[in-house]
Amino acid sequence: MHSPSETTTTTPLPSSIADQIGFLLSKAHLRIHNRANEALEPLGLNVKHYGLLTVIVHEGPIPQGRLGEIMRIDRTTMVGFIDDLERHGYVDRTRNPQDRREYALVATGAGKRLQRSAAAVMRKVQGETLSPLTATERRELQQMLRVLVEAG
Repeated sequence: MHSPSETTTTTPLPSSIADQIGFLLSKAHLRIHNRANEALEPLGLNVKHYGLLTVIVHEGPIPQGRLGEIMRIDRTTMVGFIDDLERHGYVDRTRNPQDRREYALVATGAGKRLQRSAAAVMRKVQGETLSPLTATERRELQQMLRVLVEAG
């Protein structure tokens, strides 16, 4: 059974929209985003929290401002997300020793364990969502999307 946010299309898209890259990217994003949020919900996370926690686990300690730049999240929104992660005991916010005006973020033991569990969930969602593509096509898609994201 499909969730209300998901529709299954068995008929091909009309050519008038099928060659619109923005439309296709938007629909592909929505599909994986919704599935990922549903799968992460039992862990108490959403896609944004997962992304932030993943960068903190793998790149931390990281200045909060730098994390916002990497994730392309404005300061105000970032504070709310980090507050959520800190309140649940997944992240510690400490003064950055290189610049006492900003915070450095470090994942706690609980945050690292949660991130590992969430990463397994995300691998499963990604595998299911991208299953129509071959392994080579998946790598090519990833490379092309990375070029687009890093260019702007």
